[in-house]
Amino acid sequence: MLANAFKAARLTRNMADRTDGDNLIHITMLTIGRGTCLLMKAIGFQLLGVALTAALMLAPGYLFAQGCPPGSVQPPSGMVAWWPLNETGGVAVSDQSGLGNNGTASGPIGSGSNPKSVAGFVGNGLNFFFGSRVNVPSNSSLDFGTNTSFTIDAWVKGQPSPIVSNFDITTKIGYSVVFDGNNVLRFEVGDPSVTWFGPPITREAWTFVAIVVDRPQKKVTLYTGAPGPPVTPLTSTSPSPVISAALSMGGGLPIHIGGCPGNPNGCDTVIDEVEIFNRALLKSELQSIFNAGSAGKCIVQKKGMTWIHTASNAQTGTITVGCNSAGPNPCDPVHGDTLCTQSLPLLCIYKPAPPASPFQVPTGLNNSDQNNLWSGGVVATTQPHAGTFGHISATPGTDANSYCVAQFGPGWRVAEFHDGWGWNFQAYGGTVSAPAVPSTRFWVHINDQPAANCWATP
Repeated sequence: MLANAFKAARLTRNMADRTDGDNLIHITMLTIGRGTCLLMKAIGFQLLGVALTAALMLAPGYLFAQGCPPGSVQPPSGMVAWWPLNETGGVAVSDQSGLGNNGTASGPIGSGSNPKSVAGFVGNGLNFFFGSRVNVPSNSSLDFGTNTSFTIDAWVKGQPSPIVSNFDITTKIGYSVVFDGNNVLRFEVGDPSVTWFGPPITREAWTFVAIVVDRPQKKVTLYTGAPGPPVTPLTSTSPSPVISAALSMGGGLPIHIGGCPGNPNGCDTVIDEVEIFNRALLKSELQSIFNAGSAGKCIVQKKGMTWIHTASNAQTGTITVGCNSAGPNPCDPVHGDTLCTQSLPLLCIYKPAPPASPFQVPTGLNNSDQNNLWSGGVVATTQPHAGTFGHISATPGTDANSYCVAQFGPGWRVAEFHDGWGWNFQAYGGTVSAPAVPSTRFWVHINDQPAANCWATP
């Protein structure tokens, strides 16, 4: 009955709008079996094999390394922005987190009173003076509002100066991380009277600075450290007051790096390796970044497993998805085959939850190939998304399974390598109505090979 419903819906759609070119099948309700209904939302919904034309997008400016240089470290999880500030010209300032939070210098780097490229603590850095800054547009990944913990760290050298801020002086929303004129690290939120003072900073000497906002603990911790040798523990303070729930650290405001508003003499400060994380880092994690010193950070190339839509069966309303160990559609279910920073659809599957039985094998479907068994489900693909960040992560509520639920409704989850027996499986889904449009790769989970997944848990 489901196969007939899919075929009827497909036929109706082809007759109604066969020339629209978008290849989307909009199904409101299908009746399955004895009164079981599957609701498929038209918004953002693509039956597998239909409109799979998303480009394989490489996140801009991402740094890769087959192996990290000696002494360098991989950054902790939760990074939402990383500006190495290595630029030597132009106005573009690249974010290396993979989320595309790129900035724009207040003018061409190296000219006039704009930021100048100088020797940084790790590679190059930018020298800010006379109000010069880098502006980063507002983005939901950088908006921490009144609930989200976060961490900001950087290396600084020079004179007292703003380091990172998104404070709006009119609305009193946002925050500022500042090298204070009293030679200490300062953090302020909302009204400037809500201020935390941290450990000392030595002028004209490289200093590692970090602030950690821990919302559940209602506290702010400030860290500073002077590089060795020898390497020493970071100095930290967690001064009063506690964080009020009313203090907003977002508000959709842009972020500024550097800048000396109201200071006609400028600040003359070098800032390097600015990072933002969407959680409260542990002191040990910050210590690891600090200990790496001028070796800096390094991101090891990570890959995840991907499949492809390989065949359609118009008689049964089913498709085959999967891959092979070699040949025209290879994949690697042990190490992964596609860079996790690529933006690809996620393959999701729906199977009736127990005590209901999976969808029965459709009449006429060949279910004799162990490597291409019937899955008992319906599959669909999400909108493209990077495999490493955002929704596809280990964070509860924003993991891959939750992303499927958010796209298609309760009962959906990310498809898994063994939803058949392995390598391939058959399921209800769409068909490729335009053979000239190829199927593209999409993310699939494998439950017994963690190295082949972009995420820690599905």
